[in-house]
Amino acid sequence: MPRGPSSCPEAPLTISITSRKTWGAKPWTSTPGSVPLQERREFFIHYDGAHSVGRTGPSVPKAIERAHLAQKWSGIGYNFVIDQNGTIYEGRGWGHQGAHCPGHNRTGIGVQIAIGGDQKPSDAALRSARTLYDEACRRTGRTLAKRGHKDGIPTLCPGGPLYAWVKAGMPAPGGTVKPKPPAPKPSSKIVALHSGVRPGARHAQVRDLQQLLIKTGHGPIKGAVTDLYGPETQRAVARWHDRNPKHRSAGVAHDPRIGPKGFAALQKQAGRR
Repeated sequence: MPRGPSSCPEAPLTISITSRKTWGAKPWTSTPGSVPLQERREFFIHYDGAHSVGRTGPSVPKAIERAHLAQKWSGIGYNFVIDQNGTIYEGRGWGHQGAHCPGHNRTGIGVQIAIGGDQKPSDAALRSARTLYDEACRRTGRTLAKRGHKDGIPTLCPGGPLYAWVKAGMPAPGGTVKPKPPAPKPSSKIVALHSGVRPGARHAQVRDLQQLLIKTGHGPIKGAVTDLYGPETQRAVARWHDRNPKHRSAGVAHDPRIGPKGFAALQKQAGRR
C-alpha cells in the first residue's frame, strides 16, 4: 500500500498500512466493485460486536475475514481494520466498495477498530484511526463526514466509547493543542500633546483639550469648542492644575499651560486608555 504523511496537524504521524499480502488475506471469491475516491464522502467507524476482543496482530483481520466469508461475502468487508496496538490492516482498501453499512458502502470508507461491547479503545488505536481519517481526507481532497455505524443504520455499533469519540470529532489522544496566541493589546487612545498647543496659539488639538476639560468638570469654557487657546481655555487649564498640582509648572501658582504629562493625565481622567 502507498505510504505518506498524515495531512492533519492534530495528528502529525506517519501512516503505515499492513497490506493484505502481509497479513495473509485470502484471495477474493469475487472482486469487489471499484469506487473512485471522488465518490467518498464519509468515514465510518465500527466495532467487532457485543464481546470484548483480546487478540491483536494479523489474527484480527483474519478472524473478520473468516466471519465475512462464512456469510458468503467475497472477503473482508471493511476497508481497513485497526487493532489495539494501533496497527492498520488493509481490507478492501481505498479503491474497492466496502460491505460495512448498507446504503453507504460506496460513499463511505468503513474502518473497524477491533474492540467490542463497552471495551475502551486504546490510545494507539484511536491515534491510528485519526491518522487514517486524515489520510482519507487528503486523498479525496475533501473533509469526510465522521460517522459511527449507527449513523447509517439502526445498530449498537460502534458501541458507547467509540461513538462518543466519533461525536467528539475523533480527536487524536495525546495530541498537543497549540495554545491560542494572546489577544493583541488594544492600541492606546492616549495621544501626545503637540508642541503648538500653548496659551494664545491656535491649533486643532486645542479642541480636544477643551472637550477633555469640560468632560472632567473643569469648564465652562465660553466659546468652546474652538482652535483658540484663549483666556477661557487658560482659566480651565488653571482650574485643572489647581486640582492636580503635581502637573503644573514649578513655581507657578495658577498655571494656564498644559504640559505633555498633564495632557496624558487629563485624557486618562476622561476615560481614555
